[in-house]
Amino acid sequence: MSLSGLSNILHDMQSRTSWQQRCQYLLIADRWAEIVGENVAKQSSPTGVYQKVLQVAVSSPVWSQALSFERLRILSKIHRLLEPLNQGKAIALPITDIHFSSAKWATQQQTLSMRQVRTEDHPSHLPKLTKSAPPLPPPENVHEAFARLQKTIQLRSAQMSPCPKCDRPALQGELSRWQMCRVCAIENLFQ
Repeated sequence: MSLSGLSNILHDMQSRTSWQQRCQYLLIADRWAEIVGENVAKQSSPTGVYQKVLQVAVSSPVWSQALSFERLRILSKIHRLLEPLNQGKAIALPITDIHFSSAKWATQQQTLSMRQVRTEDHPSHLPKLTKSAPPLPPPENVHEAFARLQKTIQLRSAQMSPCPKCDRPALQGELSRWQMCRVCAIENLFQ
């Protein structure tokens, strides 16, 4: 078995259908209120892209029917939104249709409310970065995404207190719970 370089692995990941659909979905979900308007966004929420079809959960069958009549207009707005993502190239995986359904609305709302519960109360909460930068557009490739991740990790590490045992950056919740980082806790307390 031969070893592949990181650039080859990243290129393989980036060329996968699942990666491209996930990038499309995240961009659409982030800009959903812009695409359909604030009032409609309160009654609908994208849930994913499957086989070139955008799946959207809606609050009722009435909204499903109303949005079905508007799906071509919404689809054209989505295509305009995705153009910069493709840098003028033909879209490798164009979204060909939109499916509106009230079946996943309750699940989607429950998921969104669970995300709101996870805040500073959790011991593994990461504090916000002190250096606030303007929001960046989605990364153009996996290399850029990885570089952004590395920079964020460095900034977060600089904000954390050092572990008294190993001097690694540790979350405040870990220090208050175990008086050491999680790695030291696993080595010292749980064996």
